[in-house]
Amino acid sequence: MRPIFLPLFCGLLLVTGMMPPPEKACAETIHSLEFGLDTGFRVDQLDWNTAGSQAGQNVNVLTAADLRDLDIWQVGARGKVAVGNNHVDYRTYIRGSLDYGWLTDGAARYSDYHGNNRTNEVFRANSSLNNSNVIDASIGLGFEKDYQQGHLTLGWLGGYSYHEQNLSLTGSRQLIPTAAPIAAPDSTYISKWRGPFAGLDLELRPWRHFSLLGSIEYHWVDYEGKADWNLRNSPDQPISFRHNANNGTGLAGTLRCRYLLANSWNIDILFAYRDFSGKDGTTTNVMADGTINHGTLNEVDWTSYTTSLGFSHRF
Repeated sequence: MRPIFLPLFCGLLLVTGMMPPPEKACAETIHSLEFGLDTGFRVDQLDWNTAGSQAGQNVNVLTAADLRDLDIWQVGARGKVAVGNNHVDYRTYIRGSLDYGWLTDGAARYSDYHGNNRTNEVFRANSSLNNSNVIDASIGLGFEKDYQQGHLTLGWLGGYSYHEQNLSLTGSRQLIPTAAPIAAPDSTYISKWRGPFAGLDLELRPWRHFSLLGSIEYHWVDYEGKADWNLRNSPDQPISFRHNANNGTGLAGTLRCRYLLANSWNIDILFAYRDFSGKDGTTTNVMADGTINHGTLNEVDWTSYTTSLGFSHRF
């Protein structure tokens, strides 16, 4: 866990005065329990580039991959439980989510350069993306408090998230130095983002049957990428290279429009955004003859936009 995370979370608790004195401790009771399912459409972008040495020298951009317009059909489940007591005016809550998506379309471009600043391009290949999937999971623990006669609820929380993209590059075609199909097996790239976050949750209830729920989170992430890269490497090599970056950051936000139907059932429209990046990492390359060399992962960037529709029930 990153050193900055625990002090930040504890500081939030102290500032908001949410640590109850021992004499006020008593049995907690469930205030609310919520569970929801949703499905929708998501678009991702993922790109990375590496340098020719660990010092970032010998060609400052040696290889670059750009995976664009990754169209994803996603289903998700999420839940929340809040507990409180009569002696304090806040509640403790846990919320979690799990999403799984299938890639329906996408395109990838991969290039090698022999000159600085992406010049003297010596190799380029384009690919489609099929048989790919994504996984996202998150869990958080926090404290929430009502304001404005119950029309507004604010929550402060910390948690941990995990995000994975399993990408398969198919139908690859070389464009530089000559145009020709690539007969090697499909290439794969698996990217993983994991780490703690601190965030703020908000629920605004301006009318009886309508509410707005939003969240914003700041993430500290470790990044790992693993490739079976058959565009130029030997297809007999199961792991062509690995990427690692331990100083990544991310910003995630959601907005949920909710309409109360009946008997505590709701219909939800959800908008979600993520922007994660890692810089100054390492790349470990396994050559066709089994030798290993090391270089610099200059940067890796991932953005994601989601729109989904779902139902939820508050017990």
